Order: sequence, then structure tokens, then C-alpha cells
Amino acid sequence: MRLIKIIGILALLLFAYNPVKAQSDLLFSNSMRSIEVYNPAMIENNGMINASLMNRQQWVGFPDAPKATQFGLGYFFDLHSMGLKLNIISQTTGKEVTRNLILAYSYKVHFNEKAQLNFGIGAGLNQRQILYSQLSYLQDDEPLQRPDENYFRPDFEFGVHFTTPVFTMGYAANHLTNINRDPSLSRVPLHHHLYGTYSFPILDRYSLRTGASFHQQGKVGYFQLDAQAYFGDLQFGLGWRHLDALIMKAGIKVMENLDVSYSYDFGINRLSNFNSGSHEVMLVLRIEPPRQTYLSPRFLDY
Repeated sequence: MRLIKIIGILALLLFAYNPVKAQSDLLFSNSMRSIEVYNPAMIENNGMINASLMNRQQWVGFPDAPKATQFGLGYFFDLHSMGLKLNIISQTTGKEVTRNLILAYSYKVHFNEKAQLNFGIGAGLNQRQILYSQLSYLQDDEPLQRPDENYFRPDFEFGVHFTTPVFTMGYAANHLTNINRDPSLSRVPLHHHLYGTYSFPILDRYSLRTGASFHQQGKVGYFQLDAQAYFGDLQFGLGWRHLDALIMKAGIKVMENLDVSYSYDFGINRLSNFNSGSHEVMLVLRIEPPRQTYLSPRFLDY
């Protein structure tokens, strides 16, 4: 039985892109928007209910390639300097399925009219499934099967986000229950995210936004550079994630409250010879919240 377990673990690792990242969250290429995915402090403050949906298909054409779907829903109560958001992620890598549900709270501190600092905390559940039933084992030329394994663990995260009209920076840590603990089949390693952006206004509706970020997942670190140009309702961008991919991005405001974005990753590592790149689509919908009405006796009929 010990031999079977070892073979099963090795098979899982072969389906993933490296032993550590098999236990890690996928990085979304739309980094200018995906800050809200991993930082609980970042909630868009525009007076609207903001809903987002992202789908990432990584390494198209590669068997059992990673893929992820994210749904977010958030609202910032500006009068109370606080916001709430729900973040749900479902991720599949080979025969390994991870689902994460986080409810986050953010509080804003005003330094002056132009600078503010948000603190955020999040709590939820992390589910991890190992689909052994979809793998085949042989012992003495006889096929063997073992049941799937399913793990549920509480999950916590923390973040800060500082912003001015042209500059932002922040830090976030995910999976805080695993501080100083090695990753395993049931534990995702602690994740760190550090980022900064700077915007260059050009004309009334034209601007250029640049960004740099560093993501450490277990023992693996990724550095990413981004540049995004905004031309009214259109946007175009380029990105580079070292050791991983070159990224092309584009977006359009379809309607006043609906944005659609797309990105394509050109692989620059050895796996690029075995796949046709990675695709990512993001929808952002802004919903007008219901307005509170007040009843007054002066308008009642007597």
C-alpha cells in the first residue's frame, strides 16, 4: 500500500506544472483587475455593486492543463468607510480540484483628500479534492483503485492597499493558517503578493497605467511587469511574467456598466512546445444599488 501511495503522489505531480505550484493558486494575467482576487483590502469604491467573473484556461492542448474560474461580488459603503466582498474560486490541475470561498471586510483610513489606506481581512473555507478514482495503478500487473480524498480547512487572509490619484501599492497574504507549515496534499502554502502601479494621464480620456508585482507561492516566486493604455472605452496592454509568459491584453466597455477583457499568454518556458498558450476572459458588471426611500406623514392621506 505504501508503494501505491507513492505512485499516486508522483502521478499527481506529473499532471501539474511543478511540485510546489501544484499546491498553489493560479495567477490571473489581468493583473490590473485581479488585485481584488487576492487582496481583501481592495474593494472598488464607485457607489456600485461590482460583480466580476474570470475564466482562465492555461496551456490549451496540454492534457489535464490547469484551469480556474473566479466569481467576485463587492460593495463599498462610503459613508461608513467600509466594504464587503465575496470571492469564490474553483481551480483544477490534473486530478486535483481546489475550491476557495472567502468573505472579506475592508476599512478605509483617509490621510487627506487624495491619499487613503485600506486594511482588509478575509475568512472562509478551502476545499481540496484528490481524484484518485480517475487514476490507474498497477501492482503485480493487476489494476488497483483507491477512493478519492477530500479535505476541508478554514482559510484566512490579510491585506493593505494604499492609493492616491496616480499611485497605488499594496501587500496581501493568503492561506494564513499555513504559516511555518510545509505544503501537503491537504495544505496550500502561504502566499505573498506585493505590487505597485503608477498612472500617467495623457489627455482627458487617455492614460497609461504601469505596474509591477511579485508573487511568492511556497518556494516559487514570480515577478511581473505590466503596462495598460486606456483610450476612452478601449484598453490595450502588455505584460511579462518572468520564467513563464509574455502577455497580451485588451478590453472594451461594452455598455456603461459592463466591461469585457481578454488576455493571451505566450509561453516562454519549456512547456510552450507542448501547448498553444493560455486564454483568460473577464467580465465586470456594475449594478446600481437600490436607493433607500423615506416615508413622511406629510405625504399620507388622512
